[in-house]
Amino acid sequence: MFLARIRHEGPDGIEPRIVATSNPDGPWVDVRTAERRRLERTGATSWAARRISRAIVPGSMTAALESGTAFMDATRTAIESRDGEHVQIDTLLTTPLDPCLYRDFMVFEEHFSFGYRWRGLEVPAVLYEFPVSYIGAIHGFIGPGEEVPWPHYTDHMDYELELGIVIGRGGRDLRPEEAEEHILGLTILNDFSARDIQAREMAAGLGPSKGKHFASGLGPWIATLEEIPASGLRMRSRINGEAWCDSSSSEMIWSIPEIVAWASAGEWLAPGTLLGSGTANGGSGIERGKKLNPGDVVELEIERLGVLRNPIGRPRSGWLPTPRKRRSPTDSIT
Repeated sequence: MFLARIRHEGPDGIEPRIVATSNPDGPWVDVRTAERRRLERTGATSWAARRISRAIVPGSMTAALESGTAFMDATRTAIESRDGEHVQIDTLLTTPLDPCLYRDFMVFEEHFSFGYRWRGLEVPAVLYEFPVSYIGAIHGFIGPGEEVPWPHYTDHMDYELELGIVIGRGGRDLRPEEAEEHILGLTILNDFSARDIQAREMAAGLGPSKGKHFASGLGPWIATLEEIPASGLRMRSRINGEAWCDSSSSEMIWSIPEIVAWASAGEWLAPGTLLGSGTANGGSGIERGKKLNPGDVVELEIERLGVLRNPIGRPRSGWLPTPRKRRSPTDSIT
């Protein structure tokens, strides 16, 4: 099964709408419309069918997943019955998920090793002891075709080719053998990075913030796990049509179930959570000694997950902090 969200023109303006299919080449079905028609056939009034179908299939993917099996049952029925309106998704796609939490890991050894060498640091042993992550921003996600904003504080824009793991069912203290039951599926994640400010802020010993939070690309759809080959997924990137990376998810040193299990250790992993795999080996510009430029078009392609394409915007102007003078050790701090 494949799930996506489109921009739908309704009586109150444009809103996200969930669509689904058994084949990404189509046809795609409007799940809410299919559920409304099913309810009407069972005797529900038109008003009640609209109210109930909207509750079961809201515009938010996270809200839909929070309803438990009701949403997934409605989606399977919609695909099987082909009772919803068929939609052409190419020009309408938005982010397939509006995550309630975003956590990004580093599980591709060649990439994270390069990242530490790039900053003149040794690779920490902890990366081989458990999957390490940071919390990202949930309000910076953009969908297929949307322009990536260029923050005013950076001169070094980069992309990152990643797998996005979507949690469909909540859980806590999961073991790897239980984790797959809690995963809705996979999507493409582009963790855009402002490399210069990222390196500076991480020198303080904290995770990336301004270097990451301005934008992350997501889409075009979510493929449920039964659509994913056990051998791994081919992962490629192109900049302005030029191939920059050809990698595979089989090179991850921590598996997807292990990532999910560790993310749930000691805390609740809610439906609608997005977990990033970290950058695929070779899946960023710094590994090629290249930067992105305004107007570049970044294409990420992952087997079974489609192509995520985003143009890079122009630099903006904005405020920058004035550096403070360092106090001497004898100065009192009040």
